[in-house]
Amino acid sequence: MSTSLQQYQNAGVRPVPFGSELFCGGNISASTVGVVDPTYILKTGDSISVYLWGSIPDASLTAVVDTNGNITVPALGPVHVAGLPAGTVNQVVNSAAAHVYRNAVHIYAAPVTTVPVTVFITGPVMAPGPYAGLGSDSIIAYLQRAGGIDPNAGSYRNITVRRAGKVIAQIDLYPFLRTGEMKPAPLQNGDTIVVGQQGPVVAVTGAARIPFTFELGGPTGTGQEILYYARPRPEVNYAAVLGYRDAQPVSTYEPLSDFARQPLMDGDRVGFSADALNDSQVVQVAGAFHGPGAYVVTSGTTLGAVLSKISLDGMADRKWIHIERASVAASQKQLLTQSLALLQRAVYTDPAPTAALQQANAAQAATIQTYISFASQVQPVGDVAFPVGYNLDSVLLEPNDVIVIPFKSQIVTVGGDVNIPQAVVYQPGLTVRDYVKKAGGFDPLGDRGKIMVIHPDGSVEMNGKVQPGDRVLVGVALPGHLIDIAAALTAVMYQAAIGIKAAS
Repeated sequence: MSTSLQQYQNAGVRPVPFGSELFCGGNISASTVGVVDPTYILKTGDSISVYLWGSIPDASLTAVVDTNGNITVPALGPVHVAGLPAGTVNQVVNSAAAHVYRNAVHIYAAPVTTVPVTVFITGPVMAPGPYAGLGSDSIIAYLQRAGGIDPNAGSYRNITVRRAGKVIAQIDLYPFLRTGEMKPAPLQNGDTIVVGQQGPVVAVTGAARIPFTFELGGPTGTGQEILYYARPRPEVNYAAVLGYRDAQPVSTYEPLSDFARQPLMDGDRVGFSADALNDSQVVQVAGAFHGPGAYVVTSGTTLGAVLSKISLDGMADRKWIHIERASVAASQKQLLTQSLALLQRAVYTDPAPTAALQQANAAQAATIQTYISFASQVQPVGDVAFPVGYNLDSVLLEPNDVIVIPFKSQIVTVGGDVNIPQAVVYQPGLTVRDYVKKAGGFDPLGDRGKIMVIHPDGSVEMNGKVQPGDRVLVGVALPGHLIDIAAALTAVMYQAAIGIKAAS
């Protein structure tokens, strides 16, 4: 199990409950008009629109279901509809009309409103109390009006509807959340929706599509239940379980096949992770080559072995082949951050012997602060360079390494504290100072003794020999009394320089 996953699980932080997103929109106001659910069971007080046309004068009316459960249609008389699903009304009315009217008369009947009711909501909800709505409104709509289920105490799996002291419906929201399935539960005036107390819960973190806190279906559960609802990502192959048994902490780390059978209890924490298989890893290739951009290799494979499988481009510069490695990038970022901290401290603590020098220091501090802001944004790439002629068959690859094969270049770029930073064509025999001259020479703060030559593989030589594709970077020279600042600034420039890839 990864350290970050274990730290998160140990931190005591639980994700929000599965299903809480149903109640993120705030209270939902009641409405007495709308499309009637075809499965809604009609009752006294409901309204039905009836339209007649054909060989009789066109007519339309709104018929209300009376206390006997009937609606009255002109020249047809009472038609019993109470207790029928709303979706069957048109068929029932037309069937009754067929005994009275000829075929030239047409009738269309459809429910338009249902009787407003008041439903009481109690249990662990955010705002219990009576709420107005329609009998056809869903249980979820009423819970939304009550502000939703209390995420710390309420159950999403144990919701009952009571009428005259009897339970008429038992609701589990999990099937609805997973597949959209929910049995209809038409409500009547005076019904009570009771949210039960939260049952045993299991928190899920890590590489899951649905990382929430889940309520178990019973006093205990198994990993299979969590796999069904949390849906780990395809690359997941292990699950960590932290919990307590008999007041003693327990932990397991096992493949998903074993986790599916793992008993789970209230308060357990499950973390899904994608651990690389012991015998395989993926490495990538970038730059001057032909063929696949990634290779799956066994653990212990060397750089030389992979290079032997790669078809290099005719412009590939084998001399500067190197690796970009995430662990090295992290170390480079840490070193850069430390160097920036030292530079910042030196800028604001370095003493000046005279007032004039104090003013000069202040002016230089502003410039250096700008450079600090720039350098802090640099994200190193983690170059791993090798000496010329190094045996690449001895370089072991790590998962997600990027093998970089640079293109040959004729360009040398010159920057830093020079008068005219630019890119120039490489000329054999020129020294590093010759290239600085081509860039207009040193600017007033240019350090003539510290010129960095950065090679295409990220390696750096101080005052070294310039080769095609190199970058030449001139450091800054500060007055003698600023020696601490100069040293810190040089360190920052070095770390920032190796963190930025040369332009191709």
